Amino acid sequence: MDARSWDRHIVEKKIECRDGETVGSAFLYDLSAGGCMLEFPKDGPGRGTRLELDLCRDQLVPGEVVWQVGGCAGVRFLAPIHEAVVRHLGFQPPPLAFDAQTPRDRFGRTLPPLDAGERRSAPRV
Repeated sequence: MDARSWDRHIVEKKIECRDGETVGSAFLYDLSAGGCMLEFPKDGPGRGTRLELDLCRDQLVPGEVVWQVGGCAGVRFLAPIHEAVVRHLGFQPPPLAFDAQTPRDRFGRTLPPLDAGERRSAPRV
């Protein structure tokens, strides 16, 4: 059973991260109202390190590293962020399943249906 209190959302976004006076970047992989997982270019900050994350529009979210393995770290926010921010940054799957979506060309135009009984061959030269 998963002991997490918050729903996690997939995120793929590079963010700024501050550790005191040091500013660096990290890759945000997942996000919930209570925390997130980050990947750093080198070894991540150690457990207990206080960070400020710039998730969006220069709003710094304070948190603390609760686990670290190599370049990845789990951060627990000191106060939960609003669920609307999580949904805004998180991956939202399309409302229809992939197979149910209408095929489109690279300009967004709907492609005509293929007739399964009709076979087209290359023109003979």
